[in-house]
Amino acid sequence: MTTASIDNAALTASDTYSNFADLAAHEEEGVHWSRECRRVPGSDLAHIAIHGGNIEAGTTEAALACAGSTDNYYSFKGNKAGANRTLHVTSTHFDEPQCVDLQGGMVRTVSWHGFSSGAKITEVGGLDHDFSYWITVSLQHAGFPVADAAPERVGSSPRNICNRNLAGRGVQLELSRAQRAAFFTNNDMSGGNRNNVTEEFHRYVDAIQAAYRRLRS
Repeated sequence: MTTASIDNAALTASDTYSNFADLAAHEEEGVHWSRECRRVPGSDLAHIAIHGGNIEAGTTEAALACAGSTDNYYSFKGNKAGANRTLHVTSTHFDEPQCVDLQGGMVRTVSWHGFSSGAKITEVGGLDHDFSYWITVSLQHAGFPVADAAPERVGSSPRNICNRNLAGRGVQLELSRAQRAAFFTNNDMSGGNRNNVTEEFHRYVDAIQAAYRRLRS
């Protein structure tokens, strides 16, 4: 499977399904999609990837690694052999119950997304400007290009799942296809290769975790 077939992030295209219930009525859990949710008592931070698996490849792996053993993690994963774009429910309409419930107890959130670009770049958006600042500084210090999110990816709506936590604000990270591809050996984002992460992946994860420590210090 090619990278393009895994990662069709045409943001101007309309979603196939209007919300989670609509999707679940037409697509089979455990066959077409799956969900993972891990809660860590005492943690008020969640890393979520609502377009994970083969929808926006690499976002599940990044969210899981950044959560580590100390913070909360959630991913909605596309498992189809192709056409995973049909499983994309935009962030302002994403209302899968496990994710909504998790978010209801969080103070900080990082929501992981991908978009199509051949340039390595991370766009930072969402309403948690303090956390966004430290993520930007930390990524830049680690040598990663960072920019403010483009208007269509800015994540500023209160209805966006990243902002539906106790604080009413989260961080939305939009990673280009080129940046996510660099996380895996041979730039191969196919499902069978996404366990084979690169040194660049580890540096990126370390930078995000360092940002959270700086925020709390």
